[in-house]
Amino acid sequence: MNETVAQQVAVIWDFDGTLVDSHPKNLRVNRQIVQRITGQEHTTFSALGSTGAYEQAVARSGNWRDFYAREFGFTEDDMHRAGELWPELQLADPTPHLPFDGIPEALDTMAGVPHAILSQNDSRVVRQALDRAGLMKNFLSVFGHGELDRRDQKPAGGGLLHCIRSLGLAGDARVYFVGDHVTDAMAARNARMLLNGHSGLRPEIVSVGALFGAVKDTRWSVAPDHFVRNPPELVRLVQNGGTG
Repeated sequence: MNETVAQQVAVIWDFDGTLVDSHPKNLRVNRQIVQRITGQEHTTFSALGSTGAYEQAVARSGNWRDFYAREFGFTEDDMHRAGELWPELQLADPTPHLPFDGIPEALDTMAGVPHAILSQNDSRVVRQALDRAGLMKNFLSVFGHGELDRRDQKPAGGGLLHCIRSLGLAGDARVYFVGDHVTDAMAARNARMLLNGHSGLRPEIVSVGALFGAVKDTRWSVAPDHFVRNPPELVRLVQNGGTG
């Protein structure tokens, strides 16, 4: 990419299911969390029975709070405790977060473009995983649930705007927000709504649905501007200046 384009384009990524295949590790951790909080064996809950069942449960949930409430009947106090347990158990679990095929090469190809991460995961978990994969060097900032007020977390748009500001982009930059869940498309839509009515230059936000992992269904209740089935497709989209 030439210098002018690199100054005006950025890519913000979701983490779980977009950059890395996190479901095997997240399933192991959630089995521990649910057992500790409910006092019941994880086999009691169908959503924790297999990786496939877990993936389906996550896909039908709006966000992690909805997942815990819907599948296990967690109260607000339970979710607060789950949030405290999550980083401890994630960091201790040896199951690797494996980047999807083509992700390292895509990041190398787009090395002239600033990258950031907006995740509902804990930023310490994200950083550890990317450090181990040798990819953290590609990202200028990481926003997890601990860096954002609850009101700014996906599907709200505030977190995405915080992430964009952290990159120090020009006011008219184009920002691609890549995620594997409808909440990511909703966050992009909501961020655009927050920008409406603001005078002066403002970033153009392009939402991209990532179909790299378990998610293959394109029938999202809020459709992204684009779907990409592999990282090279994303690279071509960014390089060709695809817009919504």
